[in-house]
Amino acid sequence: MTIKKIITAIVVLLTAGTVMAQQMPPVPTDPNVRIGHLDNGLTYYIRHNAYPENVASYYIAQRVGSINENEDQRGLAHLLEHLAFNGTDHFKDNDLQEYLQSIGVAYGRNLNAYTATDQTVYYFTDVPTKRATAVDSCMLILKDWSNGITLTQKAIDDERDVVHNEYRMRITGYQKIMERDLPLIYPGSKYGQRFPIGLMSVIDGCNPETLRAYYRKWYRPDNQAIIVVGDIDVDKIEAKIKELFADIKVPADAAKVVPEEVPDNNTAIYIVDKDKELPADIALICMKSDVMPIEARSTLEYYVKDYTYSAITSMINQRLDEKAKEPDCPFLQAYVSEGNFLYASTKDALQMQVVAKQGQMKEAYAAGLTELKRARDYGFCATEYLRTKDEILSQMEKAYTNRDKMKNEQFTGQYVSNFTSNEPIPSVEQEYQIYQQVSQIPVEIINQIAQKMISQSDTNFVSLVMMQEKDSVNYPTTQELTDIVAKVRSTKLEPYVDNVKQEPLISQAPKAGKITKTTEVKQLGCKKLKLSNGVTVYIKKTDFKDDEIVLYAHANGGAQSLAKSDVALAKFIGNVASAGGLGNFSQTELQKALAGKQAGCGIDIDNNKRALSGRSTPKDIETFFQLIYLNMTSLAKDEKSQKNLINNYSTFLKNQSNLPNMVFQDSIASTFYPGNKYFRMPTSEEVESVDIDKATTTAKSFFSNAKDFSFYFIGNFDEATILPLIETYIASLPVNNNPEIEQVPKVYAKGEVKNEFTKQMENPQSQALETWTSEPQPYTLANNVSCRIAGRLLDMNYNRSIREKLSAAYYAGAGNGIHINPDGKTIYSIEGSAQLNPDKTKEAIPYFFSGMKEVSTTPDEADLQKVKEILLKQADVDAKTNGYWTGVLSTYHLMGIDTHTDYKKTISETTAKTITDFLQNVILKPGNHIEVIMNATK
Repeated sequence: MTIKKIITAIVVLLTAGTVMAQQMPPVPTDPNVRIGHLDNGLTYYIRHNAYPENVASYYIAQRVGSINENEDQRGLAHLLEHLAFNGTDHFKDNDLQEYLQSIGVAYGRNLNAYTATDQTVYYFTDVPTKRATAVDSCMLILKDWSNGITLTQKAIDDERDVVHNEYRMRITGYQKIMERDLPLIYPGSKYGQRFPIGLMSVIDGCNPETLRAYYRKWYRPDNQAIIVVGDIDVDKIEAKIKELFADIKVPADAAKVVPEEVPDNNTAIYIVDKDKELPADIALICMKSDVMPIEARSTLEYYVKDYTYSAITSMINQRLDEKAKEPDCPFLQAYVSEGNFLYASTKDALQMQVVAKQGQMKEAYAAGLTELKRARDYGFCATEYLRTKDEILSQMEKAYTNRDKMKNEQFTGQYVSNFTSNEPIPSVEQEYQIYQQVSQIPVEIINQIAQKMISQSDTNFVSLVMMQEKDSVNYPTTQELTDIVAKVRSTKLEPYVDNVKQEPLISQAPKAGKITKTTEVKQLGCKKLKLSNGVTVYIKKTDFKDDEIVLYAHANGGAQSLAKSDVALAKFIGNVASAGGLGNFSQTELQKALAGKQAGCGIDIDNNKRALSGRSTPKDIETFFQLIYLNMTSLAKDEKSQKNLINNYSTFLKNQSNLPNMVFQDSIASTFYPGNKYFRMPTSEEVESVDIDKATTTAKSFFSNAKDFSFYFIGNFDEATILPLIETYIASLPVNNNPEIEQVPKVYAKGEVKNEFTKQMENPQSQALETWTSEPQPYTLANNVSCRIAGRLLDMNYNRSIREKLSAAYYAGAGNGIHINPDGKTIYSIEGSAQLNPDKTKEAIPYFFSGMKEVSTTPDEADLQKVKEILLKQADVDAKTNGYWTGVLSTYHLMGIDTHTDYKKTISETTAKTITDFLQNVILKPGNHIEVIMNATK
């Protein structure tokens, strides 16, 4: 279709409200995905994808969710999702989890599910595919999820408490307000009564047969799609689907999935609510609109809307970000999006969220609406639109260049959306061509569409203001909000002025240095370069992504060196400096200058480290190097941006005493690092005391001496291109003989330390952390592997005992820590944690200790093999990413240890005795154990 015809169709859209589907050509479907339908209605999507090789992802999507529940089933769609992991026809009790872990699928990371209002999706990802029997078993799991979840009385009873624990974890602050106000947001619609997590009264009181009735009614092949993407044989998978699913019968009188409509509201809806556990005051403003008809989504109309709406919301967000940096702006942040009206798929909305400065909600509400009206009244500047169009096309070009290196999950998500809402699934090549066409839409058409998007009517206007509940706060009334809206709509505004700095990032290239020595590190497939200014650079060419080059650079010495004289500066220097400008460019000017370029670089100032990280495409590599050079030489003050950041932090920290998670994290820090204020949760007063000039100047000094830095470039670069850039922008960096920045070792609490306290909460949930730490040890690959395996073994143990057996937590697990001190010695740690049912906390805590005893004396051989399979599989997946190699190369340079070459060998050779020796002699022998327990009360 020519651009002239596209624009003609858009004019129809503007005048008639929609483009008839037959007026727009269909969007082609990617020929590399096999889509089929069985006679019973089951849909399947199968695609061979060998990146990364030897793994695949398996999904089953249901076109049903909480919206399909009856009143006595509210929450059962979500409970059913839990029970899919607790017994099926072929996998009893928890055997499904155990089996998948035995073939390398990590529970939580690779095995999970979610329940929404109108869809429920189960999946397991990165499944090894070399064993045919494993592939067959994975298909059998999908079959069981389709119609073989056993739903025993015991499984249902055991899982009720787990769902309660999840409710306690999730329903805080913002979610509490949403849950209670949905009936007001969706008057006359079931969406107001079908919050996916459900009613705990229904979870507690449901008869198992009520749950089974929901399962039998809705989990049917005609409501389901099987999705398999990865390094698989498409023909064999298709044959297996037909073998397993073809004989499933759909009752002749099966209930139809009928979309739940959201009625229009003829008068505006204003809601004001408050909660003690809200981190900030937030206004949500929605302007509802009709969704695109299902049949139109398979036509070019879908991409016309997607492109134009994306461009409009992007330009508004750029303006809002720029506005937020103004000193007198009453909001800290504001952004808009366009899509489903909150939880409803049958109504769309332009949605704005505004985070107000304290005490300025009414002003912030007005300011957000004002910027929407300004865009509606005057549209967008040609320069704004050009930048936005360039950025959209640049991102599409990046995807197109990388089309042969797309991971499985980049496809599976598309196929779920195609099945549940008929969103198109062209190939990347086809989509790239479509965007080349639709991006020719002129700014005049964009402005006309913006006028339709941004409503000035009370019809379909919905607003929810969420405030922190505090004494002596003047909450806006619904009448005041009504008056603000009327006033904004009647105000005559000035058009937006797009100020753009028309100059290069670097006016003159620095005087280049030289590469004085090149050494090959053959076992790691990289080169080590020594530069004329003494800086070391590693380069490793990869083909993991055709469009990506990543950078990591670091030097010893960081923020903790400042803590003795200025704790507040030490805590915030990295963040404040990052919010500044570069060279002659403010943050906003830099964002505009970089539009359309896929290159970015930023600083990080950690405890004992200064670092640069970033990424680019080969096309934008010179811009990338200029950003690196500017970050090392020209960090600049941008008071507007930096002050806005400080205001954001201060606002979110002011209410931390009412936020249980923040109280718990602060308690952990005070217990682990007694007397050390640097590691404590910062206060709003601390962040407000940070001197922007001092932060910028100090950060600049941290990066002004390149002598201490090592650089690592990994990706698909052309060596003939990158080497001259290294000489120009890295070998030219200044070096000096200034003293090195002091490195301060982390000092953990020693011996047996316990901190148990009680916190009052509206939705009580206890939390516990049990940590065992070593004394400083040599950094070795063997210790690293043992620490990781031990942490995973305990994770399995705690999940079985505290979550599954006791039903005391939604999450109970363990992890490991590896901290390298300035002297090169390492502190290894194992920690167990859980968010607990307050009524079961005392019963749950002993399981942390019994679990550690079991794993440290007689680790389960079957579990050990599962962990090894998971780590071996993940090693192959990770080794195909550029980010993985930044860690390998930096460790090799700093510690002289190759963590890659023998990593899999070390895992394979790990025995039960290896783990018991590590836990008993390294972790437990010193007697360093820290316990932090937050008991919850109403």
